[in-house]
Amino acid sequence: MRIAPLRRSSSSHGWTELLYRSRRPVEVLLTASLRGVARRQPDAFDRLGEVRRATIRIMPDGLPFAFEMRPDGTAGSIRVVRSNADPGETSACIRGPLLTLLSLFDGRRDADGAFFQRRIDVNGDTVAILALHNALEASELTMADILGLPRQLDPLLQTALSIAGHWRPVEAYP
Repeated sequence: MRIAPLRRSSSSHGWTELLYRSRRPVEVLLTASLRGVARRQPDAFDRLGEVRRATIRIMPDGLPFAFEMRPDGTAGSIRVVRSNADPGETSACIRGPLLTLLSLFDGRRDADGAFFQRRIDVNGDTVAILALHNALEASELTMADILGLPRQLDPLLQTALSIAGHWRPVEAYP
């Protein structure tokens, strides 16, 4: 007896395509957030040196898209790309569960610990990754900062992420 391979439903592919085609508002929001942090905390971006012009791909596991960040201060940008897109000029890549990646960016999780516990995978220019790590530690971002929202909303966002972490135990915080 032969069992047919599982196929992705066409409706799933349709939703993925719709989400990808509507990526522009997400790019605008995340880029504005990055630039806002750069205006408020320019010293964190100064720590990056030449790495400011590097492109770092952030790849959440299980999602059909990734983010390419160029942390060039007030000229920085974040693009949404397909997760299987050619990395092109990407300097480095960080891959892991979405909630783990978010917790790294807002400082709730130790990046070194996540790396050595194999919760994240890092490839490419390690100098760029270390510089980004140091800049993130110095900036003391909140989840609200990352999403370009007022800091007063951070407790609500943390609660939402905590609930999401319980729904997906693989990504839950230790």
